Amino acid sequence: MNIKEASRILVLDPIHGGNVIAEELKELGKEVEIFNPYQTHFLSKESKPLQGLRGRGAEPHSAKKEEVVSLVKLSFPKKGLDLVIAPVHLSPNFEVVKNTLAKNIPFMTHHEAVKEIATIKNLFAGIHVIEVTGTIGKTSTCELINQLVEGKSILLHTSSSTRFKSAAGEEIRFPRLSGTPASVLKVMSIAKEKILKPDIAVFEVSLGLTGVGDVGVITSIKEDYRIAGGTKDASAVKKASTTYSGGRSIIVHPGLSLPLSNGRENIFGDRDKNLWIEGKENISPYRACGVVGQSPTVIYNRLRTITNNIINGELAFKPHDSYMSTEFYRDPLEAAFCAVLSLGIAPEEINTDVSPVVGRMKLEKLKGRFLIDNSNSGTKLKFLGEITEMARRISESGKMILIIGAESEYVCEGVDLEELKKVVEERASDFREIIIVGEEFKQKIGGRNVLFATDLDSALEKAIGDSEEGFAIISNVKTWR
Repeated sequence: MNIKEASRILVLDPIHGGNVIAEELKELGKEVEIFNPYQTHFLSKESKPLQGLRGRGAEPHSAKKEEVVSLVKLSFPKKGLDLVIAPVHLSPNFEVVKNTLAKNIPFMTHHEAVKEIATIKNLFAGIHVIEVTGTIGKTSTCELINQLVEGKSILLHTSSSTRFKSAAGEEIRFPRLSGTPASVLKVMSIAKEKILKPDIAVFEVSLGLTGVGDVGVITSIKEDYRIAGGTKDASAVKKASTTYSGGRSIIVHPGLSLPLSNGRENIFGDRDKNLWIEGKENISPYRACGVVGQSPTVIYNRLRTITNNIINGELAFKPHDSYMSTEFYRDPLEAAFCAVLSLGIAPEEINTDVSPVVGRMKLEKLKGRFLIDNSNSGTKLKFLGEITEMARRISESGKMILIIGAESEYVCEGVDLEELKKVVEERASDFREIIIVGEEFKQKIGGRNVLFATDLDSALEKAIGDSEEGFAIISNVKTWR
């Protein structure tokens, strides 16, 4: 059963884009009900939600389990349903899911629904589309793609920002939207209202591709995790999503085993693959230190394009004005170059003057201090050793301050306490002081030079106040930016 054939559709999870999908379905003339499984009530009916949730995906605790089950059964639509649309991360243990399966009603993911709605409405006529998903480097890859195609009109959506830039350089910013698949539809709706006509649209999408892209990118499946109440690996879901385009997309990935049968893929990362960077050690010169390395070179070999060409060649590029860490930026750079070349853009049209992404290992000067800004929603403590060495090299005084932790109200997944403790124990001697952001870490981590701050802004203010010109400040806080 698909959307075109269905008449009565139940959409689950308005919190993660279900409301956007429901509105699009109503525009297509469908009879739609929206259900919030976290509150066990239908939003399209007058019913009082149960109060108080234990956490994301948890059952309400203001009623006994038998009462919750009863409420769900009573609230289930009296009319028969043709289709249920649910997010891929939804636990199968929710009663609404169990009841739907028991009635043999067909399921479709939010990702698949976005693809079909976009196809029915012909949303991307005349637009080349790149979708990016993965566990690490999604935002960086999107932002680097945006730089590489400079000079064209670009619609860019990431978990950090959404904006349109005309070929002439005029920029229009959109309201902030999440990385849920439904945001693809919302972004295109806003673009239509503003009468914007991009040449290229780039979308960061959580937990897989929707299939709308001419090119679909999986940046990485490292540091995999479980979703859907612990019943699925996120990596498996992302791999499965490569089939949603029906074989139309070229899939760019770092050598994964994918369910592809038509060979429309480009692999990046190693010398025997379709694209890699030679001179990777030269991605990391700091002009601020007076150290300049030889420009690295992109090598592409038997690389497929959406225009059905196979291309080979080299493309030299030079990081601009700031450090771009070999380990941190290598995969996003290779993924970005591979995606843009896969789109069929001529190598000579690609902008090779590449800059670091804000909040992704970007070096700035702040009141005479060197600030290495790596605070973002996907920041990892695993890169801290590399960042520390970078800070040590640029600090004029040899003195450093570290800011770590999480602004928990802005992120779904915080920082592990034990991992944070280990970092403090192992790294305390490297820094004049360590400032930990997050009230939840107080009384749990200690040390002679360990301090606490309620948020990132106050931590930065304290770091500046406690330092002098020439200090290096590392900002490595998990936050939504």
